[in-house]
Amino acid sequence: MLKLFKNVRCVFKNKNLNLKRINFYSNLTLDQQGFVDSLFDGVINNRRPELAKSITLIETTSSKKKILSEKLLNNVLYRLKNKKENNEKPCLRVGITGPPGAGKSSLIETFGKYLTSTIGARLAVLTVDPSSTSTGGSILGDKVRMPELSRDPNAYIRSSPNKCNLGGVTRTTLETILLCEAANFDVVLVETVGVGQAEHAIVNMVDCMLLLIPPGSGDELQGLKKGVVELADIVAVTKYDKDLMQEARRVKSEYLSATKFIRKKSKHWAPHVNNENNIKI
Repeated sequence: MLKLFKNVRCVFKNKNLNLKRINFYSNLTLDQQGFVDSLFDGVINNRRPELAKSITLIETTSSKKKILSEKLLNNVLYRLKNKKENNEKPCLRVGITGPPGAGKSSLIETFGKYLTSTIGARLAVLTVDPSSTSTGGSILGDKVRMPELSRDPNAYIRSSPNKCNLGGVTRTTLETILLCEAANFDVVLVETVGVGQAEHAIVNMVDCMLLLIPPGSGDELQGLKKGVVELADIVAVTKYDKDLMQEARRVKSEYLSATKFIRKKSKHWAPHVNNENNIKI
């Protein structure tokens, strides 16, 4: 290992390469610095146009604009550090995941209105829409299923394409959550794309993960399989109405039995299995 290190060092020395850390921020012009500062000021003062522009900036793939996004995120992290040191009220992150057609957007519409109207919380909803593997485009139509919440002044909804990124989220979902926390939102709901068993990247970004299971989703063995089921904090059986109530009760019973054999993530919490009409977070 020491010999390899010496050889690499010799190569860099012969090519006269500078191994010192590059200061990307020193290359910003006054206009670029002013642009970043205006975005940051808008985010912390909860101005939605600046928040939307900031999210678009961190989602960019342009190498030139990435320098601006890094500077913006550096300011955001410093802001969040100060909030933690001042013991300000933390933001609650909730991830909502499940297979396609499980009712994620419909649940967010109802639950979001409860948070904003009954509790008076300021809510940010981040939805992820799948991208086409042939054209690369996305519909971004999650707001269609949230007509009331999209008009709520205490709610902010942002749809983003996953750009064929695996895991159920985008490559910048965590950074977007940080921006929403800096904008002083009380709750952030993150809706993933329709996922399978192995897509559970969201679990490392949120405080609580809610897994939605539609009726007809297999038996007890399906619930025992490793993956997203064993990482969920709450499992909710959706479409619990008169047409599918019998099947929903069977699925709830199967998953309730299966979760007893799943290793607990914490000694203070065990996964809960409920129907969609009886969810408590």
